[in-house]
Amino acid sequence: MESRSVDAGLVVNWWTLFSADRTDTTGLIMGIAEIPAGAHRPSRGHSHPQAETYVILSGVADVRIDGCEPRIMRPNDAVWIPGGVEHIALNASDTESLRLLYIFGGTDSFDEVEYTYPPGA
Repeated sequence: MESRSVDAGLVVNWWTLFSADRTDTTGLIMGIAEIPAGAHRPSRGHSHPQAETYVILSGVADVRIDGCEPRIMRPNDAVWIPGGVEHIALNASDTESLRLLYIFGGTDSFDEVEYTYPPGA
């Protein structure tokens, strides 16, 4: 498990399931991210050159992509995020953790995903 925290507290935990550096899987990174109830809610998201897909596994997500209107997403909902676009998934529940499946295609290792965080993220 890996985590991201900021001064205000925990933002997200994640587990990478498939990547070349873990399972000899090439061209695909896939894992599960968990945002606990009560986690810090950054005001901005992040970006990376690779496109990404989210599939909501449990909980309720408030997904924001490139300044568009927030999308409320529930289990089995999916969204594709173009590469280079700022995005964020926030937990929309005060009582239940949010779990989502993340998928990157066309890259081998999570270490190749270069995250950029704007001020306030």
